[in-house]
Amino acid sequence: MLTMTAPRLHVRFNGRSDEFALETLNLRPAASDAEFRTALARHYDCRVSDLADYVIVREDQAIIVRPVAVYG
Repeated sequence: MLTMTAPRLHVRFNGRSDEFALETLNLRPAASDAEFRTALARHYDCRVSDLADYVIVREDQAIIVRPVAVYG
């Protein structure tokens, strides 16, 4: 029998990589980008605007929040 587990939240912020259960930040998988940024700003004790340019990628197994990748 297959069981569905909630995706994990992976965050790259300020040179650190962290992983959370969504419940830890009172989030659900369908939360908006704004809700993710607000919860993370609260957790990291920073301004929401500090996360404004971060990319939020939703996959089946994980939600990834990271800075925009710069190439070249």
